[in-house]
Formats: sequence, structure tokens, C-alpha cells
Amino acid sequence: MSTLHFDRGLQHLSESDPVLRVVIQHLQPQPPEPREANFESLIRIIAGQQLSSAVAYTIYHRLKQKFEDSVITPAMILDSSKEELLTCGLSNAKARYVTLIAQAFEEQPNLIEKLREMSAEDVLETLQRFKGIGIWSASIFALFYLHHPDVFVWGDVSLKKAIRLLYEEEELSEPQIEAVIQPWRPYRSTACLVLWKWLDEGAIRFS
Repeated sequence: MSTLHFDRGLQHLSESDPVLRVVIQHLQPQPPEPREANFESLIRIIAGQQLSSAVAYTIYHRLKQKFEDSVITPAMILDSSKEELLTCGLSNAKARYVTLIAQAFEEQPNLIEKLREMSAEDVLETLQRFKGIGIWSASIFALFYLHHPDVFVWGDVSLKKAIRLLYEEEELSEPQIEAVIQPWRPYRSTACLVLWKWLDEGAIRFS
């Protein structure tokens, strides 16, 4: 996400949502560091699904060590045995998923370039066709690696917690979440980043 998009997002959120306005004023969020979209970044997301950040990083680091810190390519995954992938910390299911996705990338070597040209909606739809990639993983890739400005990461437990705390909701159904995030369009990505930072900073209720 460009600094321009991020700054415009902060301005839009401050104007459209009084709750986020207060959070933004106190936290002064900064745009995320740019990340490169490639096969490796997608594999890193899959490896870290439903794990703590520390465990996810450990598995990713082991994969990088296995491939001598080279950029991980589909060919490297396909040349690895299932046992080798398991040794890096991948579960049986994830080892199968990354192998299937590596096969797909071998068959479609320009897939990343095609994804870069798609709308956020088309990116989510395309990625979720692959076994092992759900809405959370597809959204993370679209937000952090393809830098789409209007992505809400459905299925993210932390975001749901932040919304519940900030907007004082006991339980949140999907329609209730949709009602909260609707004013954030077309900068829902920036809103997600603000909420994650708010949680990281201790989820302090500003007055």
C-alpha cells in the first residue's frame, strides 16, 4: 500500500468514523513496509495459518534455511519430499497444500503478474480456488503483498476482537460487522492496519 493511499485512508476514516478518529489521533499510525508479491510470500501465509506469529516465523525460517535463504520457488517445493516439508514444521495438510499450489504456479508461471492486474474481488476469488487458501489467506495476500487499499480481512480473530471492544458489542454477526465497516470503504485496508496497531499498543480506550 502506498503512503498516499494510506494517508488518504486515515483522512477518510477520521471523517467517516468518530470511533476510529480518536484512535488515529492518539496512535498516529504509519504505513506498512512494502512487501513483494511472489510465490514465497503466498507460501509464508499458508505456513502461518492459525498459528501464533512466533510459531509461524519459526516455520518460515526453517523453510528459508532448507533452501539456503534463496527465494522459495515452486520448483524448490516440488523437488522436496513430504518428509522434508514436515521437518520444517508444516502439518500434513499444509505440506499437501503448498505442493498443490507449487504445481499450479509451475503450470501458470505468470500467475503473480495476473493477480497484480486484478481487482481485489477477483484476487480473492482466484486465490480461494486453490485448496488451502481461504478468505483470510487471500485477503492477507491482497492487502500486504498486492497493496489493495480496500480489503477487509474476514475471518481474522484479532479484527473481530478489536471491533467488539471499540464498538462495545457483546457478540458480532457478519451483518453487524458489515454495518460497522461499511463507512470505511474504499479504505478498509487502512482500517485493518489501524485496528491491528491498536491491539498491539494494548487496546487502550481513548476518550
